[in-house]
Parts: sequence; C-alpha cells; structure tokens
Amino acid sequence: MRIAVIGPSDVARVAGASGVDPARIERAAEEAGRLLAAAGHELVVCPDRGVPVLAARAYRAAGGGRIYGLIPRSGDSAQGSISRVEENSALCDGTDRGLTWYEQHSRIVRAADAMICLGLSCGTICEIAWTKWSKRIPVFVVRGLGSAVPPEVESETDIRYADALGDILEALR
Repeated sequence: MRIAVIGPSDVARVAGASGVDPARIERAAEEAGRLLAAAGHELVVCPDRGVPVLAARAYRAAGGGRIYGLIPRSGDSAQGSISRVEENSALCDGTDRGLTWYEQHSRIVRAADAMICLGLSCGTICEIAWTKWSKRIPVFVVRGLGSAVPPEVESETDIRYADALGDILEALR
C-alpha cells in the first residue's frame, strides 16, 4: 500500500500551540517511517521539513522500498520551502514536480491509499479535508500529538483515531 505521512512542517511552532513536546512528534514521525519500511509499504510525502522529512529519512534508513514525493514548484509559500522541498526530493524514488503548493494538498490524497497524521497544522488539515473530494481514504490520527481534528471535518471524512502507530499498521494489514 502507498501510505502518506502528514503532519506539521514547523513542528516546534505547532507543538507549542497545542502543548505537545515537539520531540514526541519528531519521534513519532521517525517511528512511522521505520514501521512502514518494515511492513513493506510505500511512503508518500511532500518533503519540505518536519514530520514528512523525518518519516522519509527514517524510512530510507530502515531500508524502505519506495518513497514518492510531491515537489511543489510554485504558489504562495515561504521561499525557503521551495528550496527545501527540492533539496529533500533526493530522498524520493519518484516525484510529481508539476504542481503548486495549493495542488499538493489534493495530490497527496490521490497518491495514497491511506494517510497517517502525526500532529495538526493548517496544511495537514487541508490534506485531511481533501479526502472528502479527491479520494475518500482513511486518515489515521495518532492521539496525543495535537488537538483533535475539528468535528466538522470529522463528519465528512474517514478519520480513525489510534493510540499507537502499531495499531495503525495492524489496521493496514
């Protein structure tokens, strides 16, 4: 299966806003990468920074099979994001480079069979919301890594909460 790992790119800022230790989110991202590699899943990310990059590096270090990266080249974003995502695209075996930052949210949904959410940010909520329109896939949210997905978004998407990443991997079998 192709599994997208989503979560904040600015872990410190978002974790601080939700009262979560940033190191906890970072450890979860690395664990997700390792577990997905061990289970033989493909990984889908937008390799800007934060959660997606940490998961991709751990996946690669654990001998994961294939990373598919969404590489936005235009649209409003911090200028540094464009150079970071290009630099981190070296982690990826295959890429989609013909998109904007706006399109990335819907394309990650279409590229994946399921998503694992490790903390929330504006971009993460956009990615989750796109599962309503693009392709209805399950979004596994790990409890304790941020606040809950807004109930309005939950009502129109397939959100599944889990206490541990191992529970998610079991559900993906």
